[in-house]
Amino acid sequence: MSTATEIATKALKRINVIGAGETPAAPDLADSIDALNAMIASWEADGLSGDTLPLDKRFEQGIIALLAVRLAEDFGKSPGPVLMRDAANGWAALQGAFFAVPQSTFDRSLRVTTSIASGYLLGRSSLPVPVWRANKSYSLRETVSNGFNIYECTTAGMSASSGGPSGTGDSITDGTVVWVWRRVDGTRNDYLITVN
Repeated sequence: MSTATEIATKALKRINVIGAGETPAAPDLADSIDALNAMIASWEADGLSGDTLPLDKRFEQGIIALLAVRLAEDFGKSPGPVLMRDAANGWAALQGAFFAVPQSTFDRSLRVTTSIASGYLLGRSSLPVPVWRANKSYSLRETVSNGFNIYECTTAGMSASSGGPSGTGDSITDGTVVWVWRRVDGTRNDYLITVN
């Protein structure tokens, strides 16, 4: 990955503060590097997970675009639609690669039942979720069904040799994979939820 100076210089070029082959003034460069560091610190505060810095080269253009959008107002510039698109794509790539999956929250008083008289019918989903498999490599945010539940991968890894995720927790260990419970699997059947 490029240095902070190179990223800041490229971001200033994207908003036409400097032209091709020009070097930014020292104060402008210092302000831009400070903005880059503040931007990265804010990502960490928002949940940037893991040992991610320095970032891979594949994220560089997105970071440059994000920094350029961040700097535009400071330099009296308006980011154009291409720059805004590049920044949005860069942000999506960073979120997909590094941000922790939000943990599910649910009312623990809900339970699955077969009693129509006391329950509320849940509709079927039109998109089936793959069934959990033993000794399989799972990626971050991949979903599986196991039993009557759907789980989302929060830590990538290899599933256990048997069993799979179970229960309705938010940190379910399965081999080296960690899952979060998301919902009842509506593709398996129609289910009812009742409140105790």
